[in-house]
Formats: sequence, structure tokens, C-alpha cells
Amino acid sequence: MLNNFERRGLLQFVPPNFLPIAVLLVENEEFLPDLREILPSARIALLKKEPTDEIKRICDEFRADLIDELPISPKIFEFIVARDVLTVGEDFYARLLAFNHLLTYSGALLTQFYNVRYVKVLENLRSGRFFNNEQRLWAKSDVVRLLDDAIYKEIHFLPGKREKISVQAWENFNFENFNEDLATKIWFVKACKCTAEVAALKELFSPEIRAELARILHRIEYDIDLEENFGRLKEICAREGIFDDYLKDFIDQVVIHASAKEFIANRIKNGV
Repeated sequence: MLNNFERRGLLQFVPPNFLPIAVLLVENEEFLPDLREILPSARIALLKKEPTDEIKRICDEFRADLIDELPISPKIFEFIVARDVLTVGEDFYARLLAFNHLLTYSGALLTQFYNVRYVKVLENLRSGRFFNNEQRLWAKSDVVRLLDDAIYKEIHFLPGKREKISVQAWENFNFENFNEDLATKIWFVKACKCTAEVAALKELFSPEIRAELARILHRIEYDIDLEENFGRLKEICAREGIFDDYLKDFIDQVVIHASAKEFIANRIKNGV
């Protein structure tokens, strides 16, 4: 019998939160009861092209808004739960980009995929059988590359369906079994829009202030009106209350050249 942790599947990635965060659920209305339990105050939207009366009833019961197309405005949702985006349909890359557009800086896409390196898939292939005509299969490394191309910055995996089966024969064929990959039929994925460090930086000051700060640092990096821009850097830090630790982390994220980072850091250390 499954415990709550196992039963919730993708929602294992969602920590309890009592704030009114925005969440998008793409199809899969069966997640609604558990999602509402974990996020009692969340503003949940269910994307459903052709909702039935039963789905409308479920949305009413669990306080979810029904929508039939993706919003246009950026940076809306803290979580997007799209279980099937990697496994069905032909426009998965475009949808990954669209979801990224809709995520806040601290937001994440939750999805899953069927593992092409799962032992039973390999055994069928060795026997000349391949029955998977409806669901796309992936290897973890391919999913990482795909999400990286779609501009997701931090990717986490959890085993979904894993079976207690022998994989020794495939290991003898030099198949790597890192993190029991060969015994895992389904992998759950959390793909974050930004790294945790960058998300924290972005939340402290407005986009306009961050953009101004980045412009100044890039001009210093490329030795453009050096003293004038160091003066502008000192002025914006004083005006907006930008503290030393924040500025140091921001420089690490924005400035590309190591020598420029060291130069700027030394000037700041000596009072700009």
C-alpha cells in the first residue's frame, strides 16, 4: 500500500506552503485534491481544453480556476505541474519554453518521463520488440540537455516507479546503473527557472534596479568610462541599500571574466 509520499508522485517536489502562491496544473485534474491539501491558500489554475461537468465540479470543490489556454503575461506561476509534456504530443520543446516564460524567478516546472534505460525496455529491444507507440522515452542525460536548451537552470530527479529486479546482466554489459537508473521505469523531474542562488538575488531588488546594476558592472568589466561607472556603482548601492554580500553575489552572476571580477571586488573592498 502506498504512503502519502509515494502516492503524491510529482507533488513530492512541492513543500507545504500557506501563502497564496499561483500554481498551474496542465490537464491531470487528479492532482487537485493533494495539491490543495499541500497548498491550502494557493491560487490554482487548471488548463483543460474540453472540461466535462465532472471536472467543473472538481474544480469547484478544490477551488481551482478553469482555463482553456496559457496566459500571455510572464512570471506568473510558482509551480507548473505538466506531467505529460515530455511523453505525449509533438510540440514539447515549444511548450517547455512557454512554461519557462510563465514561471517566476523562483518557480519550477514539475514533469516526468519514461526511462529508455529501464531494464524491461532494454530486454524488449534485445528481443526485437518495441511496443511503445504512444509515449516518448528518454534517458536522463537527454532530458538534462533538453531542459538546458529550454533555459532551465537547475534540474532535480526523483525515482517514480522503481522495481526490485535484477540488473546484473546489463551491468555485466557495461551499462552504468547510477542511482539505480536501470531499475527505474519513471523519473520525476523538477526543472527550476533559475538556480536557488540567482532566484534569491532577483527577489531582493526590482528588475529595474538589477538591470541598472548589471549595465554598470558590464561597463566596468569592459573598461568603459571606468571612474565614472565606479561612481555610479557607489551611488546606486547607497541609494538602494545594496549591501556588500548582495553585490558580491551579483557580480559573481553577472560579470563573465574572472580578472574583471577580481578587479571589481578589490576596488569595492577598498571603498570603490
